[in-house]
Amino acid sequence: MKTHLIWLSLGISIVLIAGDGLAANAQTVLLVCTWDTSSVFRDKTGKEKFERRFYVSPVVSMSKEEFLEADRDGERIEGLCTTYLENTVITAAVDRGERLDTSGQLKVIRNIELSGENAGSRSVYKFSTKEQIEKLRDAAVKELKDAGRFILNFNWDVTGNSEIADLESEKKRTVPTVVK
Repeated sequence: MKTHLIWLSLGISIVLIAGDGLAANAQTVLLVCTWDTSSVFRDKTGKEKFERRFYVSPVVSMSKEEFLEADRDGERIEGLCTTYLENTVITAAVDRGERLDTSGQLKVIRNIELSGENAGSRSVYKFSTKEQIEKLRDAAVKELKDAGRFILNFNWDVTGNSEIADLESEKKRTVPTVVK
């Protein structure tokens, strides 16, 4: 009986260790959403102003499976970001009396791409590191800052769980024009 319990404990330990190893190998997809657009608004004196803006999210993550599920239809992952911008940034801007150009260029930087391996192989996808994604984001911010864009950070919750809180935060944003 004692030997049986020892073997049972050993077997459970092996399963737990193997399970941890599998979880550690699960791939995480990292994403950054950017939106290059423009805004027309009235300043404090009532004069109409125009400015170019570049909205940028922090690096967000989801599992590979969640990403593939979201990215499989016609909207793709860009649709998630567009919807989030519409429900937070754009809604708050409209409430402030601004007109944002909704046809601005939206881009999602991602760390997942096809590896070129056969679809049945174990390594169909290859993943970049978080540092590589941050470098790409920082380079995009620098390029558009150098081009005279106002850089505005916005929160992007790919689950949508903090959408209401993010809308409230966006409503508190003030017009970012620099007063000289």
